[in-house]
Amino acid sequence: MKTYYSYTKLACLLALLTWMSTLAIEAQTSITNRWTGDKIGLQNGTPYCSTAATDSWIVEQVGDGGYVRLKNVATGTYLHTENGGQLGSGAIQPGWWSAMWSLVSYDGYTQIVNRWSGGYLHNQNGKLEIGPLDAPGWWSAQWSMAGKASNNNASNIVADPTDADPRKRLRLTPLSKDQTATIQGTTQTCEFNMRVNGFLYAFTLSPSQKLVHLTTEGSIAKTGVLASNTSDKRGFFLEKLEITIEPTTGAENVYRDVDAPPTDTNTGSRTITTSISGTGGASKDGPSAGVEIGGSDSWSQNINGFKYLNNSSGKKLYHVVELASTSSGPYTKYQDLLDMSFTGSFSGTPLGTLPDQAVNTMPFLAQGVWQTYNGDFEGKVTFKITYKMHLRSVSKTNYFFTVDTSTTTSDMEITDYITVDFGSIK
Repeated sequence: MKTYYSYTKLACLLALLTWMSTLAIEAQTSITNRWTGDKIGLQNGTPYCSTAATDSWIVEQVGDGGYVRLKNVATGTYLHTENGGQLGSGAIQPGWWSAMWSLVSYDGYTQIVNRWSGGYLHNQNGKLEIGPLDAPGWWSAQWSMAGKASNNNASNIVADPTDADPRKRLRLTPLSKDQTATIQGTTQTCEFNMRVNGFLYAFTLSPSQKLVHLTTEGSIAKTGVLASNTSDKRGFFLEKLEITIEPTTGAENVYRDVDAPPTDTNTGSRTITTSISGTGGASKDGPSAGVEIGGSDSWSQNINGFKYLNNSSGKKLYHVVELASTSSGPYTKYQDLLDMSFTGSFSGTPLGTLPDQAVNTMPFLAQGVWQTYNGDFEGKVTFKITYKMHLRSVSKTNYFFTVDTSTTTSDMEITDYITVDFGSIK
């Protein structure tokens, strides 16, 4: 009889543990994109992502292979790629690899990879889709899942120092701010998505040193649908973008060590790659030792029709992106938009076509490293981040023998602050 009760108790205990394990595995979570802050949801049964999505998901473990299924709480349907590798949602069969996913840790976030197709969930093109990545560090393919352990705070050690890599690294709390504005007298609405992330480093060298690395990766300026886009009038299009990161309160304790990307006046289609090699050394004259901050702290973006100017000086990071070419040729002033070519003269000298990033979405490419003069510094430094969008509208009027052009401008600005506590790392 005692044996019977022992087996009964054991069976109950196992059942309880199994039930608790199921609860842990099937915890409800939201899935939020690192780049845009959009959440994954279903709209009429179709997967999409939006800041307005409120969907919750259940992460179901599949056997012992490390794969999971993603089940929508409200509908009971699953994300899958069964239909020709395209992302969809619906009822599934238990053995479908198309409904199985790997959750891969990357830089404190999660990449969601389909078992069948090998594609990544991302919103690089403004919508939720699945496919390969052009660069492994795409923020658009990185997600945070509520309820899972998060590294997005300055009290969490990401890496401890070793003999090969004598640095300790803390992730700063990210800055995320959005702002929209309608250009006066029009229906055109412009938008900023400000995203600033950073790491705080301490190096166990002699002398010791502390660095902060700030990056604007994931930030976007959007012109919105142009108020006018005809052969006689273009506007308001992006003519210039300015990025400023400057220490304010506590600025006397740090200096700008290095920033990227460098000046690039190429006016054609090309890729600007930003990367940081921060060097250490507690010297008011600048860095003296050579400890690299590289690897995952670099990324690429295609820039077409714009030139990049690194005008940083002193402690201030100051980068400018300027429109440099259109279908009419090189662009330095608004009159250059008028097509005065031989072909243009027979077409009523129309206004040139603008590059996509002048009339749609422009990424912010900037990152910098600031170092403390004193490696023992434990105070706080506040950094002011400012984005400015300079917009222009151009129209032309035909006369009998001449053509006249006129212009209107509009500016949009967003500002926020990050305070770095150097005392949080030793």
